[in-house]
Amino acid sequence: MDRAEGGSSSNRRRDDPNDLTDIVFSWSLHDILNENLYHDRVETIPETFQSVQHYLGSFVYPLLEETRASLCSSLENISSLPFTEIYDFAECKGSGNSYAVRAGRWSNESNTRGKGTYKTLPGDILILTDAKLATVPDLERSGRRWVFASVRMIEGDYEEDKATSSTNFKVEALLNHEVHNPWRPKYAIFLINIVTNRRIWNALHMSLNLDIVKEVLCTDLVADKVSNLCITKGNGSASESLDERLCHDLNESQKKAVGACLNKLQCENKPSVELIWGPPGTGKTKTVATLLFTLLRRKHRTTVCASTNVAIKEVASRVLKLLKESDSGTSTETESSLSYLGDVLVFGNKERLKVDSDIEEIYLEHRVDCVAECLSMVIGWQQCLTSMIDTLADCVHQYHIFLENERTKRRKPGSDDDGSECISSEEDVNCELKSFLEFFRDRVKATVHPLRRCLYIFCTHVSKANTQNITSLLNLLGCFETLLCGEKWGSEIMEITLSCDERTQFSFETSVSPLYNLYKKRQECLSMLLTVRDSLKDLRLPNFMSKAMIAKFCYQNASLIFCTASSSYKLYPVEMEPLNLLVIDEAAQLKECESVIPLRLPGVKHLILVGDECQLPAMVESKVSNRAGFGRSLFERLSSLGYSRQLLNIQYRMHPSISLFPTSNFYQNQILDGPNVKSKDYRKSYLPWPMFGPYSFINIPDGREQIGDDGCSLRNPVEVEVISRILRNLYRAWYGSEEDLTVGVISPYAAQVAAVQAKLGKKYGNIKGFMVKVKTVDGFQGGEEDIVIISTVRSNSHGTIGFLSDTNRTNTALTRARYCLWILGDGKTLTASKSVWEALLDDAKSRGCFFNVDDDKDLATVILDVKKENNELDDLLDRSSVLFRNARWKVLFSDNFLKSFRELTSLSTKCQSSSFCQNSPVAGDQRRETCI
Repeated sequence: MDRAEGGSSSNRRRDDPNDLTDIVFSWSLHDILNENLYHDRVETIPETFQSVQHYLGSFVYPLLEETRASLCSSLENISSLPFTEIYDFAECKGSGNSYAVRAGRWSNESNTRGKGTYKTLPGDILILTDAKLATVPDLERSGRRWVFASVRMIEGDYEEDKATSSTNFKVEALLNHEVHNPWRPKYAIFLINIVTNRRIWNALHMSLNLDIVKEVLCTDLVADKVSNLCITKGNGSASESLDERLCHDLNESQKKAVGACLNKLQCENKPSVELIWGPPGTGKTKTVATLLFTLLRRKHRTTVCASTNVAIKEVASRVLKLLKESDSGTSTETESSLSYLGDVLVFGNKERLKVDSDIEEIYLEHRVDCVAECLSMVIGWQQCLTSMIDTLADCVHQYHIFLENERTKRRKPGSDDDGSECISSEEDVNCELKSFLEFFRDRVKATVHPLRRCLYIFCTHVSKANTQNITSLLNLLGCFETLLCGEKWGSEIMEITLSCDERTQFSFETSVSPLYNLYKKRQECLSMLLTVRDSLKDLRLPNFMSKAMIAKFCYQNASLIFCTASSSYKLYPVEMEPLNLLVIDEAAQLKECESVIPLRLPGVKHLILVGDECQLPAMVESKVSNRAGFGRSLFERLSSLGYSRQLLNIQYRMHPSISLFPTSNFYQNQILDGPNVKSKDYRKSYLPWPMFGPYSFINIPDGREQIGDDGCSLRNPVEVEVISRILRNLYRAWYGSEEDLTVGVISPYAAQVAAVQAKLGKKYGNIKGFMVKVKTVDGFQGGEEDIVIISTVRSNSHGTIGFLSDTNRTNTALTRARYCLWILGDGKTLTASKSVWEALLDDAKSRGCFFNVDDDKDLATVILDVKKENNELDDLLDRSSVLFRNARWKVLFSDNFLKSFRELTSLSTKCQSSSFCQNSPVAGDQRRETCI
């Protein structure tokens, strides 16, 4: 869409009018900035629905409005968005509106707020312009030209378009094709990425699987009871068959949750839904991992989704750990580690998944590379097996060929005077030739290594491979190598021995002699080599496949696939046996319409949702969509409709002093403290008590909230300085300790997070054993640290605390700490808010956990310093300030005194209140008042 002076082109990318990108490209600048564009079309998403069409259709306009709001938000901050200069811009031949872009390095202004360096990704929406933009009105200037562009992506491939890089990429843009003077943009500015929204849009409009969608629409609880009757018939409860070794460290509520899910799966008559309610620290990930591992051993084809790559990696690595530990009693490590690895697959963005040794062996791209190596004509499985068979079966013949070749090389060609050929003496030719034993040992070593790697790849990455036979072969080859290298063999007798086969009669001195053992072990190896070769041929693996074909093969072979809900869209076109169970972890963090993406995967018949609706929901930028309930999760809606939930009721994370308030206020006292958190070992002392005990609210009335650099978020410089000093004291107290210590600094406001990060710099960045993380509440969702410091920021005379009053956000922040939770805030402001924070302060006071910041002299000094540095002297002159709160006398000042005080302190480098009062030229104007 080419735009000049705000006008728009009517060109379309393709004939499909329902493509989300087309709709985005059709918006004018006025449309994007218009908060009422879809106001009349966005309706409140209901609790129940009349039909599937009603259900899917209810998300359409809220999704459009949310996409518009995201674009609008980016445009309003266009000066701080990543941008790059375009060096070359050329139309791709035969591809319509596709253009190749060669650009410079991206300048990422937003990186100053703690965000990572921007990298171009498929699905990014860019603005291509003829000038660097500072404000939205710059787009509307007379003569200004600009166009929306979408970075191309390939859907359904095994990975994102690898041709795309940060400086060389392809875009789709609707330009007016000017023959004589084609327009060339000079700059590209990143706005948003719409991949997830586009996938939601497509899922809402496609005609795939409706079975489970119809089930989640069902509000008749009688139907649910009928389903329960169905599942209890037959061979008994599935929970009764749980592996005791696997479940021995699960508590009763966790076992009950796993058993309930397995029971639901026994009924094949109709779709089923099960909810697992996992409050913070109750072992949700352990429970889910146990359930998934049980399903894996039963070869139950399952898709596991979550809202983020972090959550996916966590549960996948936990299942992998269970997998490797489960058969610890088996004879070999190879067998225990590799039995099911080929059945487990993780795919997604490598950087966001942070693929490392924890999950690399089940990561799709790594698996594709390994399988490609195994199928190679040069170093693949067929070549490796053939070489090994030839080495063992025909070693003597190969040795003689080797000798002949070596002798030929050593002969010196030439002629005597009579023309006859001149050669070296036979003694010279045979000098220092390898013995048969040396030749055979070298050949076995060189052949076994690539074969062992190839067989390991089959065990790890090809689930249909007969791992038992492969494991037996690897053990036999290991034994044969040990025998071959462990004895002092005679070369000639070795050659004679290995020239024999089963049809040759050769008399060994004794049936238990080392030579006989070597001979028999060779025969066993040969037999197993042939067996493995035949079993691999039965898999009908081609000699060569493209990486896309290998990816498809990996999908088809896996029975447990991990990905984000958005990435599950890539499974739609894969032809494979249906994945009939869908498990969504952290389901309460996922917008219901995003859950629709995996819900509509072909064959999905059973659904298990795991989450906690008392934690943070999905983020929604549009106020209109938020009021319509667009951020509500499927987990929350089904819970509100009365679907049964399996509650995990014992928490193992928080010291009881920390868990007390969240348990009583958010979970109706249904959560018990585990024995570990109640033990004496869980009572840690890092700084002087009682202010820095397991739980405390530290009142800082001297702070002042202010607008951050982004012009939107808030920060509180006083709380920043207090945090910095607490961290310094913590580090000094920890230094020399042998125990690791992790500290989390949490604030609801991004500007406060940025201010704390700027203050700390890299001070604690590379200290082994002492780690400090500074994030927003949203960034800490799902995390936990030894000590957590919460900065509430708000400090005003109106009791206004904005979205800090959100109970879900408060609950999330309060439940991240293990041993100590210290909350910083202005008690007066929070109490006046008439929100959950009023209850929190009342609770802290009743338990003796409420402290004033100046109870700690070190922190009181910090506040005096920051007030002076920020030229906030009037605050210090308030009788309730830190300067006078604990004084044994109070001072009331005249106007002349205040004027002189400001003049003098502006020249002073350090304010000592008592000495100043004594030496002030206006001391006679003071009126002292005794403090009772």
